[in-house]
Amino acid sequence: MFRISSALAMLCTAGLVLAGCAGIPVPDKPRENSTPLVKQSVPQQFFNSQGAALPMSSSWWQGFEDSDLTRLIETALAENRQLDVAQANIDIARASLARQRLETSYGTQSNIGAEIGRGASPNSNIVATFTSGLGASWEYDAFGRIASSIEASELGAEAAEQSRRDVAVIVSSQTALAYTDLRGAQTRLSVAQENADTQAQSLELLRTLLENGRATALDINRAEAQYRTTLADIPRFQATIDSAISRLAVLTGNSALEPGGEILGMSQQARPIPELISGFDIGSPEALLRRRPDIRFAEIEIARLLALSDVERARLFPVVSFNANISSFFGNGNRLDQLSSFGFGFGPAISWEGPDLRRVRADIDLADAETERAYQQYEQTVLQAFSDVEISLSNLRNEARRRQDLVQAVEAARGALDLAQIRFEEGFDGFLDVLDAQRTLLAAEDRLADNRLQTTRLTIAAYQELGGT
Repeated sequence: MFRISSALAMLCTAGLVLAGCAGIPVPDKPRENSTPLVKQSVPQQFFNSQGAALPMSSSWWQGFEDSDLTRLIETALAENRQLDVAQANIDIARASLARQRLETSYGTQSNIGAEIGRGASPNSNIVATFTSGLGASWEYDAFGRIASSIEASELGAEAAEQSRRDVAVIVSSQTALAYTDLRGAQTRLSVAQENADTQAQSLELLRTLLENGRATALDINRAEAQYRTTLADIPRFQATIDSAISRLAVLTGNSALEPGGEILGMSQQARPIPELISGFDIGSPEALLRRRPDIRFAEIEIARLLALSDVERARLFPVVSFNANISSFFGNGNRLDQLSSFGFGFGPAISWEGPDLRRVRADIDLADAETERAYQQYEQTVLQAFSDVEISLSNLRNEARRRQDLVQAVEAARGALDLAQIRFEEGFDGFLDVLDAQRTLLAAEDRLADNRLQTTRLTIAAYQELGGT
């Protein structure tokens, strides 16, 4: 009767402790009544039920109507090692989540041991003893500590998925840039070689005219200087081609020493610089917030830290658990067929970090400070995203505006060269005018090729700043 009364007294004491803890003031979370900017700006239907990252594909790149580019993007998205690392991070986060969810279930532990010994006293006998035990414990999540930990792990897994999509956008953009640099260098190399051939022909003509007394050594020296200057640019373009091939090899999961037959074939067969044929769908600011992985990652980080702050706040209250244990002891007279060799116990247990909660409240303040930093980082990310998009689109628009003038400049330079050659052959002008016209045409054609290259590069940059599609 005494033992039952003692147990009831303990239960009453535990109830009083829990009732007293219920009145503990809980600090408010930072910006508890505010909503992140992305939730204010974007309707909830923009996010799927699990908040997963948007899928990545090579469909947008088909707008360039370049089969080589599309294949490279597809290969990079399938074979790139950076994406493999990002996927491994997702697997780690999911495994951590699965482990955290086990906290809602019971836990067990067991032990078994054997010992042979003799006491340190006269006439003591050698005794063999065997012990074993089996225990189980389950925590009642009365104050949401486990639930908040699981939520934080779920958000961590989602953040890892957003990071992988960010890597996918970067990898596809870098692959497209390397391919564009390859085609751009090939185009500029072709321009330089064609002009070098023309200048070589002019140089041979001048040497013939020198023998006939219609040219001077000065004309030959000027022509050869221009010819050699044009030849000196060719190794630079070839170096860019070699660099682009190495970058493509790594981006598609190959060694730069063995880039593969398809990539090597691209270096040997020139094609025009790819240009986006279909329209560029910029979309709305809401769509930008939905697509940009860094914005969504920053928002998820806020939610994750808020969940972790709930974990810290739960420490203000006791942990309630239920335990059950079975034990056995054989030896020194105890036998397997005797109930006295077995023991058991079950009942609730309460643990609490109080009544001195200063350390707990200090940890809560730390968690709140980290959450506030995440809010500030999120707002900065949003502002920076809009700025980056505006800058990239402005650069793209202004580079595209140069195209028509550069096309007309090339046409005018070709006409000037034709006239300069005719006037020189007719004896009206010297060869210096022909050289000047050749130099002007080379510069105009190179600027036009560079404009095509930069326009595509800026298109790719805009794609990346818009968060992919």
